[in-house]
Amino acid sequence: MDEDTLIQQIDEILEALRETSGKDISRDTLEKELRKFLEYGVPFEHAKQTLVKKFGGAVKLAAPSERMLIVDLKPSQQSVHVLSRIISVNPRDIQVKGETRKIYYGILGDESGTIQFTAWKDFELEKGTVVDITNAYTKEWQGSLKVNFGDRTRITKVDAAELPEMNLEPRGYKVNELRGGLSSVEVTARIIEIQDREVDISGQKKKVFSGVLGDETGKAQFTAWHDFKLKEGAVVKITGGYVKAWKGIPQFTFDEKATMEKLDANTIAKKDVKTQKIPLSELVERNGALDVEVEGTVIEIQRGSGHVQRCPECNRVLQQGSCAVHGAVEGKTDLRMKLVIDDGVGSVNAILGKELTEKLLGKTMPETSDEDGLVEEMNNLLFGHRVSLQGNALGDQFGVTLIARDAKRADFNVAAEAERLSQELEEFQ
Repeated sequence: MDEDTLIQQIDEILEALRETSGKDISRDTLEKELRKFLEYGVPFEHAKQTLVKKFGGAVKLAAPSERMLIVDLKPSQQSVHVLSRIISVNPRDIQVKGETRKIYYGILGDESGTIQFTAWKDFELEKGTVVDITNAYTKEWQGSLKVNFGDRTRITKVDAAELPEMNLEPRGYKVNELRGGLSSVEVTARIIEIQDREVDISGQKKKVFSGVLGDETGKAQFTAWHDFKLKEGAVVKITGGYVKAWKGIPQFTFDEKATMEKLDANTIAKKDVKTQKIPLSELVERNGALDVEVEGTVIEIQRGSGHVQRCPECNRVLQQGSCAVHGAVEGKTDLRMKLVIDDGVGSVNAILGKELTEKLLGKTMPETSDEDGLVEEMNNLLFGHRVSLQGNALGDQFGVTLIARDAKRADFNVAAEAERLSQELEEFQ
């Protein structure tokens, strides 16, 4: 928001306070409060209502807006009114200003499509119910449009007959095309791993199946809320699932409403489902991925590399001798590297544990130098050199971080590369 717009918005709040409370609040005080809200990404209309109420004014509730279809929603819309079915809903604990807060996230759907949502308090949402939602707002986050439910949002459960049936033909996707928020998804894939566990749903025990599936384009996690008798190594076509995402890693989810067809195992050969090598720009665009290989030049050895102390209970890195969960503990020494790698069109962070750090350094942890000397040694050995990393990449508001499972040097052999290029040029002469 530019300064002229900010001034205009402050004038609007001051006018609203004078009209409804008769109070004349200091402009500096109000500006300071408003900037704080905006820095945290709170939409202006929400911030305005909160500040008017905080300083003693009366909030004038706008008349309910006209219902919109999900397909017509755009970023940064206020007073959003939708009639939707709750396709999925899940709780999550997050840290806000050092305090744990429970939010709820999931997927909404109407006759036009689906969208991800975040509820900032417990609206007692239930999967499968149809609800009328007013005074929501939309935001674009990491390339995806989402609808948010805040303090002003009103959610009312209505009869399912009020919502027209979704008329979405299932669409086939390759595994690397899966993104959070997709519905009516059809995937043909090989089951790579599968496990089952019991969960408690409304006081009843239910068996849920989860694992990893893949095709020739990549791998993704899956969750099945129905026993389809899936077996490791089977190739199946699953129709009618939907996709959630956690830190950029797609999670393909399906239940008894989906259909499953077993295919010939040669439809997707086992050898074709492997770690995919992708450019960093694609990884950044996807904001995360499961089991990928990337290559780039080390442009930074980040702070926090070298010897660290970990909690003996949960393995978290200690800060000033204290664990965030277990408090003051006697730490155990460990070794790690935190890198930034770049391939000319994208860059990501990478974390390498003790074994991989020893591998790239060419020495074991007891053989490493003291802290200052060790970081300098890392820079001398790796800065400006190319490395190849494999692992899972997690995305958040700070970018993409690859948790490395394997690592190796990948520097060019300049002489060999020059010879190869020379031979290629000769073939064209």
